[in-house]
Amino acid sequence: MAIPTAQGNESDNPLLQRWNTPYGLPPFGAVRPEHFEPAFDAAIAGHRAEIDAIGADPEAPTFANTIAAFDRAGRMLVRLCHLFFNLTSSETSPALQAVETRMAPLLAAHESWIYMHRGLFARIEHLHERRADLGLNAEQQRVLERFHTDFERAGARLGPAQQQRYAAVMQRLAELTPRRDVLYGEVDELLGQADRPGAQPDAPVVEHLHRAVLVWRPRSHARPLSAPLIVPAANRRAGRAAAPARGRGRCPSPMDRRRL
Repeated sequence: MAIPTAQGNESDNPLLQRWNTPYGLPPFGAVRPEHFEPAFDAAIAGHRAEIDAIGADPEAPTFANTIAAFDRAGRMLVRLCHLFFNLTSSETSPALQAVETRMAPLLAAHESWIYMHRGLFARIEHLHERRADLGLNAEQQRVLERFHTDFERAGARLGPAQQQRYAAVMQRLAELTPRRDVLYGEVDELLGQADRPGAQPDAPVVEHLHRAVLVWRPRSHARPLSAPLIVPAANRRAGRAAAPARGRGRCPSPMDRRRL
């Protein structure tokens, strides 16, 4: 499928043009750090329009017009993130690090907006409830179940106030990810509400935070958490309530390979 491109003045940005390069590789020689923020803005806006269109589709939900359409959406943003986070991981610079610090909470907010989109989740929920009667093959059924689980774990079922709180915390964690020197302390603060004397934490929000941390699954268009940095702090917190039989501070995690 062709990657959409920007129109008008934004087409001067090489990140928003078609990459007519060997094997479709990024035009590294033409890309500068200042190109990324306007490109992210355009890609996020385009992705939101696609998500809104899926959620507002007047046709009854089908695998094709909901699940497959959602999977295809955001190609420009995915392409941009692949390039950007490759550079920040392998050939970074102070200018790229500054962009990463500014963009991290915005990308996390965009991800929360997607997974809390009521119109889209309602369509996915409708299909999930009727999945046995849709005539899906094994791969399609797995994709539907996976997407439904992703939405639930990202707060789709939370109430409005709880969603707002959860999204704010995820933005803060994303903001802290590039600032590794202060990350552990603030993660403990965010996830340790239940430990404060007299505290009355919002249990559904705390539960979803623990799930978001412990069920580590990198997403294609945002990096709100860094597993090696976040999981140890979350294990200490979540283990106290979630797995008392395993001992204080221990909790099942996909990062745990002790059984092997």
